[in-house]
Amino acid sequence: MQVIANPSTLFTKVNKFINLSIKVFDKHGNGVKVSEVKITNILAMDRQGYIRKDSGKLHFEDITNQKSYNGDNFISYTNKNGELKVKISDPHGIGVRTFLKISADDYVSKKIAVVFTVPTSPDNLYARMYGHMTDSLYVNGLKFNRPALFSERTGDQVHHYLNEDWSKFTWYNGEEYCKTINGRLPDKDELLNFYYAHPGDDLLSNYGWPIVDKFSYVWTSTPIINMYFRDPLHFYIDFLSEKIDKGIISNIFTVFCIQRRNK
Repeated sequence: MQVIANPSTLFTKVNKFINLSIKVFDKHGNGVKVSEVKITNILAMDRQGYIRKDSGKLHFEDITNQKSYNGDNFISYTNKNGELKVKISDPHGIGVRTFLKISADDYVSKKIAVVFTVPTSPDNLYARMYGHMTDSLYVNGLKFNRPALFSERTGDQVHHYLNEDWSKFTWYNGEEYCKTINGRLPDKDELLNFYYAHPGDDLLSNYGWPIVDKFSYVWTSTPIINMYFRDPLHFYIDFLSEKIDKGIISNIFTVFCIQRRNK
């Protein structure tokens, strides 16, 4: 049995297909017509190697026999030339590697692993799921980086969203985090311009950034003196409502670092 995949890496996004061309041969090398082909979902694992049972059902498009199926076990038959063409997608997947067993007439078999990435996880080794999140966005020539995963930088508070843990920081710890990645906190005007270009719903729906309730307040570097506080207050912006307010340094908010230009 021969299996040819496109893309050959068996990696694609959740809203796209992996195309399989399966051909079954007899002992003389001739194609076997009406051979029963089974594709079985063995198990799914996240990027950290943990078995997951909460991912969605696979979707199979049988191009050869013009039918479709949703589930973990797919059965179809080769054409007169011993060929079967199938498109596989994972429309409700959570960003897992799925191990499949392809067998013909319960006699010969082959195992493959397919990955469908999600926009709500970054593409790096610290992420829990396989993803393709946009890591940075440019506004007015400034490079704004996405929030930090808790596994990338331990924050003062963790926010869990769609299988990933994200860091929130006090003002000083947020400033320090930005310095460690050769970045800085944006000032109020810079962050407001970024908001006008990419409000919270845009960041979530188009780029996968987890800007949702309890993770929408974003620190700026701009201080303001208040006679009742020893330390300066700093402005923050709510990316869900455009509200601008002042926070004390012990408040715990989200951070978008601006990348410093290399000299």
